[in-house]
Amino acid sequence: MKKSVNILKKSYLPVCLALLFLSSCSTENDVTNDTELNAVYAKTSSKTDYMVILKSESIPDGFEAEMESIGATIKSTIPEIGVLVVSSSENVSNKISKKGNVRSVVPDLNVQWIEPSDFAPLASPLSIGSDEFYFDLLWGMDAIDAPEAWNTGQTGAGVRIAVLDSGMDGTHPDIAPNLNTGLSASFIEDEDWQVQPGSYFNHGTHVAGTIAAADNEIGVIGVAPNAEIIAVKVLSEFSGSGPFSSINAGIVYAADIEADVINMSLGATLNKNGKFYDEDGNFTDKIPSKYIQEIVHAQQRAINYAYRKGVTIVVSAGNGGENFDGNGSTIKLPASLNNVISVSATAPESWIENPLGDLDLPASYTDYGRSHVTVSAPGGDFDSPSDFWFYDMVLSASPGGWFFSAGTSMASPHVAGVAALIIGKNGGQMDPHEVTKQLTNTADNIDGNGASLYHGKGRVNAYRAVTE
Repeated sequence: MKKSVNILKKSYLPVCLALLFLSSCSTENDVTNDTELNAVYAKTSSKTDYMVILKSESIPDGFEAEMESIGATIKSTIPEIGVLVVSSSENVSNKISKKGNVRSVVPDLNVQWIEPSDFAPLASPLSIGSDEFYFDLLWGMDAIDAPEAWNTGQTGAGVRIAVLDSGMDGTHPDIAPNLNTGLSASFIEDEDWQVQPGSYFNHGTHVAGTIAAADNEIGVIGVAPNAEIIAVKVLSEFSGSGPFSSINAGIVYAADIEADVINMSLGATLNKNGKFYDEDGNFTDKIPSKYIQEIVHAQQRAINYAYRKGVTIVVSAGNGGENFDGNGSTIKLPASLNNVISVSATAPESWIENPLGDLDLPASYTDYGRSHVTVSAPGGDFDSPSDFWFYDMVLSASPGGWFFSAGTSMASPHVAGVAALIIGKNGGQMDPHEVTKQLTNTADNIDGNGASLYHGKGRVNAYRAVTE
């Protein structure tokens, strides 16, 4: 869906509306479809690709040649975590699984981490963001006290952030000044990290804008407007899908290029019994339950690799409106993994009509749970009865302009930006455990002390994060 929105406050440039849900973009008629909201779309690759997960987190000499000698075609390797992707028959994959140094061989599922798009006041003080054209509409920056943080001199300078997503518009005026094109890369076959030209909603560009849109008097401004961003394409810009191996390879790549922060505004829900929704929305049990645990294990290896190399990893909590406390059969990747900061979404209600109202309401769609959420952040919502409900969403960059969207996909980049401010204040390098501790210790308690069902340790506060 693609709509034009008439902005009433002043003569704004064209801004478009995109409903971003399930860490994704949905049409307006889709947002109440509970079946689709909780669905995981997955299927084995048409090329019969398998992930070979070795017992050790390395690939021994001669192993690749051994694979080829029995009829497997090696498509890619992630030697840092002991994973190979091979194309082979089921018979050959069974032979591989029997080798002594192989832990498991599982289908490299192509999962839809974000849904495809149809392509279809100002309580903030004066700050470097005040001259951005759409600054008045960035209620999320007000909610986390970002302008107050900028006024202390902290803007994320010297910090590198890898955006693992669906690519990016490297020509966008809010993205180009902070984008390192030389290090940007794609792990999606036959797609470049640079997205197609045009005017449409692109998930990765929108996320990057919230993190680090430049301070350039043009459109919006990011939480860390002087940080460096890297586009790491791990999902198709057309379908929002990507194999697990691409996600894992992107995580390892980001760590190897010395990213300080990884943002993953994406998610897939798997059940330990092996059941999931396929791309046609059919509930199926094609995948043996033992494969699910191996897929989780491989992704945890990638997360651990990056964490050990000093990367702070921020992810979206998910948008199924599900309580993960006590829900042992359901796994949200990557939010359910260790060593990540899982972010739930907050929003105002009818903000444009009540700009001094509560900005910290739990979003109607956000996943939650004291065991699942680390912190909360502005993600926006669309359930206001107001005719101007779209102002409750998050405005950011997209090819050809600026779009409103909502989802935990929008919350995660707010936190990634605050993490960059923290790291920047501490000289550009900081242990991820210390970053997490600073984020949580300085978050605002929204509904009581301790861990909150919807807010975790609290809603992030950029100013407190760089001053306390």
